[in-house]
Amino acid sequence: MPIARELTSDPGALSLIEFAELPFFMALPFAAPPDVPPDRAQALRTAFMAMCRDKAFVEEAEKLGIDMSPIDGAAILTFLARTAATPSAVIARYNAIGGEKK
Repeated sequence: MPIARELTSDPGALSLIEFAELPFFMALPFAAPPDVPPDRAQALRTAFMAMCRDKAFVEEAEKLGIDMSPIDGAAILTFLARTAATPSAVIARYNAIGGEKK
């Protein structure tokens, strides 16, 4: 079955699809409190990604039926920047389709 991106070449539709997909790429983020020293923040990022690649951890997650598809902090920041840069017309169109419940 084709995905939405394969069904259109319209730039407006593609912008809408990209905006609608963003939550799925960063569905369960982990965050630290504000003002964590940069070296500690980096240590947490490194440890988290190492944990997600640990063979025993991945095997246990698979046994529990947990999908492990982690992305790093830099990718989350990129997604947040893309969200913030979304044109208001795209957000309005998304909300009109059903993105915002009133």
